[in-house]
Amino acid sequence: MTTDTPPTGDEENTASASNGAQDAPVAEGSSPPDTGGASPEAPAEQPGADRPTAAEPPTPGRGNRLDRIDELRAPGAKPDPGDSGGKDKSWRHADDPPRGAAGPDPAFSNVGQTVYGDHAVLINIQLPDGRQVTILRSQRTEAELLELEHTWVAVDGFGDALELLRDKRVVVLRGRVGTGRRTTAEMMLRHVVGLDRVVGIEDPEVTLPQLAGQEGLLLPEHGTVLELPASEAVTSGTLRAFALLARTASAYVVILDGHGDTADPTLVQHTVDYTSPPPENVLRRHLGRLLLRQRGCADTCAECIGDCWKEFVDRCVAHDGIAAELAAHPRPRQIVELAQALAGWSGADEELGVALGGLRRRRRDVVARLLKQDSAEKATEDPQAAPRRQAFQIAYVALHSLPLADVFDASELLLGILQAVETGTDRLPRVVFDGGVDQMLHAWGGESPLAAAETGEQPRRARLTDFRLLFDVLDVVWHDFDGVRLPLLVWLEELVFTRRDEVRWRAARITGWLATYDFDEVCNGMLRQWAADERGTGRQAAALALEIAAHDDRLVARIQGRVLGWVRSANPRLHDTAARVYGTRIGRLAPADTLRELRTLASRDDLNGSASVARALTNLYPVAPEETWRALVDWNGADLHRLRVHAARGMTLLGGQLAGQAPHEGWPLLLTAVEGFTPDPTELAGLWRGALSDPTTAPRAWKLLHAWLLLGDEEPVDEDPVPADRLADRLVALFSAVFVGRLVGRSRFYLRDWSRQSATARRLLTPPVIAAGGTTDPAPPTVGGNP
Repeated sequence: MTTDTPPTGDEENTASASNGAQDAPVAEGSSPPDTGGASPEAPAEQPGADRPTAAEPPTPGRGNRLDRIDELRAPGAKPDPGDSGGKDKSWRHADDPPRGAAGPDPAFSNVGQTVYGDHAVLINIQLPDGRQVTILRSQRTEAELLELEHTWVAVDGFGDALELLRDKRVVVLRGRVGTGRRTTAEMMLRHVVGLDRVVGIEDPEVTLPQLAGQEGLLLPEHGTVLELPASEAVTSGTLRAFALLARTASAYVVILDGHGDTADPTLVQHTVDYTSPPPENVLRRHLGRLLLRQRGCADTCAECIGDCWKEFVDRCVAHDGIAAELAAHPRPRQIVELAQALAGWSGADEELGVALGGLRRRRRDVVARLLKQDSAEKATEDPQAAPRRQAFQIAYVALHSLPLADVFDASELLLGILQAVETGTDRLPRVVFDGGVDQMLHAWGGESPLAAAETGEQPRRARLTDFRLLFDVLDVVWHDFDGVRLPLLVWLEELVFTRRDEVRWRAARITGWLATYDFDEVCNGMLRQWAADERGTGRQAAALALEIAAHDDRLVARIQGRVLGWVRSANPRLHDTAARVYGTRIGRLAPADTLRELRTLASRDDLNGSASVARALTNLYPVAPEETWRALVDWNGADLHRLRVHAARGMTLLGGQLAGQAPHEGWPLLLTAVEGFTPDPTELAGLWRGALSDPTTAPRAWKLLHAWLLLGDEEPVDEDPVPADRLADRLVALFSAVFVGRLVGRSRFYLRDWSRQSATARRLLTPPVIAAGGTTDPAPPTVGGNP
């Protein structure tokens, strides 16, 4: 299977979004069953044929969200919000202090130590409330620190930090989790106390002030790294207590703190702000060390001395794909994983994706741990805290690059839907001040964060560290949480039908990506209803979703068969949706088949008021210009009036596109070559006459003609121009052939008005010069018609 990652940004929208009213078909008809993959030979069902009347499916996006959720919700009683869930709490006295409270006396006693492995000790502590907690104190070995020196990258200000540690004995190192701050702290202590005297205290279950009062916590003549929980900050009193302990034991302490700057002068004297080293330097050190330990040859050296490995590292750092991975995941912990993956890479570009495949799996594991950790926290004091974070995380990832206002709105909508599935009501208690965006997106244990660094843009937008996290989150939510599938689809449907355009098109694309996981469930349950919806937004959303689903090669044939069935149906709305689908990537995959089906759709009278066929032609032209042009010319000469109208619409929409390649950059696209094909001027003049003459397309066509003339006026004049290379000359020659018959009088009406500002319009008003005699022909008479 080949599954390309589809675009998710709204800038990739190849099919114009309809507001539903402008493109609504004129004729209406009842919808027969969707034939799915109907063959081209299947006879078209007649609108008047007798058939059983089926109940209309519920119309999506019209305030019936709770009704749809009622269908999803499984029967079964739920405990009341105040119910203990069967847990007996009668033993707990109301006056008992909460668990974890220190009580009036913050002191506690050390009740023993237990050796844990060769280099660690478990310290058992009795707290005032009766609890016993355990602290793990581990010691780095000399071999570990020596290996660390080979991969560690020195940071700016490291020498000053060493002097401060020697002078104060206690230093607060401020930096975010996962940035390499712990490694730097261990290297600081290694330089102060030696290789065999560096220890660390991990996962303390008590507060920092309680640790500061524990005798025997610091080993004499040793250096200790102490990492604070995310919820705790260093205070001046705690710092003084640790400084006293350090002086008493002749020890040194580096406290890792992830909070921001402080204004306390006492803390400032002990604080070092940590900044991560450049990511490429970290990759060089780790990858070089891994390759050295392999002790092989990266090339075909007769006598390898390691230079080939240096060239390999330089190539990796300069590689575009690896640079993009490095930019998306710049934390040292992530770079170590990247180096491990590259150490097994053969160097062939076609094998790089396989080498980096493990990183994708690890990113998915991070997302799964993040969402599942929230699920495990639903029994906290605020039962909505975890669901609120989960809903916000899903909305933040889904609406990457969109304003945070949309994220907040979408997350609240999703939370209400999830709550309705569980309890039967979406009326939630509102939290005015929650933990904020940072806490909502918090990744525990230094895992890869979801959000990128704040850039100060206004309005603030959702920014992922790596846009591929969108697909990881969808994968986890869809496959790891079975109960979320249908609520997720209902949420996307609500976004499509009730939110603003940027949000609705993103939701449609996400629905298409979910269809690659389970095509039948998504297409039959959602997209078929969207395709038959009376609103153009629903039909356009169905087309966009199918375009994304078609990035999975396994589904292309099924999607093409489904759309062909819509073409053969008797439902005008399905006809319009089919035309919209042909205007996407699906239509460009088989241009000849697409043009044949578009002619079938254009021959029917139910799309007379829709521009979907014309838009499909304009999207097909860049990949199959000659075939599309031949279809336009053929339709323009057909006896069927509606075919001529669709041809005129297609020419008008194509006429609004400009060329982007020199030497004709900025010219109308129909006057330039596309894929080596340039429309014949005589055929182009015939299409212009059809568009300017038909009442359906004439207003827009005359405006387009004016725009073309202005392009001719704006072209710079060379000192020695060649007439054939001048846009104005091309336009004069073209429209001189267009303005014949009834168009002569009408054109003079417009040209006189435009001639005050347009030199090209004035040239068209002036009779052509006879080259031989230098005289002019009389102006051609007006042949009927009203201006």
